[in-house]
Amino acid sequence: MVRIASALGLIIFSVALLILSLISYVSIKKDFLPGPPRYGPNGGPRMYMFHTGFRSQLAMKYLDPDFIPLSSALTEDLQNASKWRHNSTAFTQTEISQHIDIPRNFTLTRDSVKVGQLMHFDYSSHKYVYSIGENFRSLLPEVSPVLNKRYNVCAVIGNSGILTGSRCGAQIEKYDFVLRCNFAPTEIFKKDVGRRTNMTTFNPSILEKYYNNLLTVQDRNNFFLSLKKLDRAILWIPAFFFHTSATVTRTLVDFFVEHRGQLKVQLAWPGNIMQYVNNYWKTKQLSPKRLSTGILMYTLASSMCDQIHLYGFWPFGWDPNTGKELPYHYYDKKGTKFTTKWQESHQLPAEFKLLYKMHTEGLLKLSLSHCA
Repeated sequence: MVRIASALGLIIFSVALLILSLISYVSIKKDFLPGPPRYGPNGGPRMYMFHTGFRSQLAMKYLDPDFIPLSSALTEDLQNASKWRHNSTAFTQTEISQHIDIPRNFTLTRDSVKVGQLMHFDYSSHKYVYSIGENFRSLLPEVSPVLNKRYNVCAVIGNSGILTGSRCGAQIEKYDFVLRCNFAPTEIFKKDVGRRTNMTTFNPSILEKYYNNLLTVQDRNNFFLSLKKLDRAILWIPAFFFHTSATVTRTLVDFFVEHRGQLKVQLAWPGNIMQYVNNYWKTKQLSPKRLSTGILMYTLASSMCDQIHLYGFWPFGWDPNTGKELPYHYYDKKGTKFTTKWQESHQLPAEFKLLYKMHTEGLLKLSLSHCA
């Protein structure tokens, strides 16, 4: 009888939870009906829960602790962005430099490796290695492109859908140094994200996803033209994160050797930097399977910038300014639904919470509101 009663109680609880979740889900969907956004009693968007498109508020609150209710402080920040003040003293005392010698680890240099040297991969078994060849070594810079470089105010541009319709392009263009993530397109989105790029990451997988591994003449021309637009920018290629990048890296090396002298882009090939980056963020209680490119770029920027502003760092499927649905990336095709695939590797809500805390402390400025 006790077991039957327990089982019956569990069934009743599950049914009640399902009903409440459905009610909550319907409430969310109402916020996306045509017309002006619905607002709560405190003036902010009625949906105070971070959501990813299909989770209910109830499920997020009780089953996924990282999805927490939006605080009234965030709503106030969106309305009063001009009140933010940079805490220069606290910023200069951050411990990043104590954990990572970024100028030294920013890229391998010709003097730091030898032909035939075996490189391991940060996120793969040590049984996988990459042998440094003469062509690869010839592409390495003689000195780090960020050595002894210092900029006043930098902008790190994430790829979040929150930039869609933000009209922040003109504002981003004015920064002293602009860092972007994963070779993100800018030309047709320049009103929202600007075009200026001083540095961008380039995960080797991009070559497979967008340039068909350079298998045809057209693919190679498209890649060449995309690189021409960078014009002296730093292309930061993390070739030693995953062993699955080895083949693509060889394709990249052959391409850059073939076009040596025809492109003004500055190549940077970091070694095994992630062990240091991961160890630092662990001190901040952030230890996902893999840190996002965005927070990695903030880490790199900390070594060369006196002040850092972040755009496009919002890993949720709704706009906190309007309550409307957002794509995952600002460059996703219209109608693309917000994805939660990132959960396999990242802890984006936890990263956002930490970045927002740093924003309130004046260590960085997190820009979430529209610029015009």
